[in-house]
Amino acid sequence: MNTLGLKTTVGAFTLAILLSAGTLSAQTKKTGTDLRTDVQPITNSLSKISQLEPLTFKYKQEDIKKLNLPAGLQYGFIPEDVQRVLPEVVKNESKMIPAGKNAFKTTSVKNIDLEALIPVLVGSIKEQQAEIEALKKEIQSLKSVAAVGN
Repeated sequence: MNTLGLKTTVGAFTLAILLSAGTLSAQTKKTGTDLRTDVQPITNSLSKISQLEPLTFKYKQEDIKKLNLPAGLQYGFIPEDVQRVLPEVVKNESKMIPAGKNAFKTTSVKNIDLEALIPVLVGSIKEQQAEIEALKKEIQSLKSVAAVGN
């Protein structure tokens, strides 16, 4: 299989073009802080992440084909549970599903933007690490007091 790729960055935009097996695809990606406004730190990340319940599951057999879902064991979350904690990362997506011969109907499916969870996860790790460091200092302080008392 022959693949030809081109990637270039102009200002705050990156353009990637990939030609493989006769298929051409192009992707643009905006980067840089000049594209963002109202930048705020994420707070209470650990509290938010602690409310999520990671699960394993399998999609229902009848939905796998209709909705083009992956078969087998999946790792993830229940979208409605995530929506209660982080509503911004759950989106409704319309999908066309077969509804008879040459007929389709539209159904709405909730999807979790897992990439949007990454900054919240990083924030929770940082918060947890700060707690660990504070506890280490407290333990060291208690050890010092105990050593003086002996």
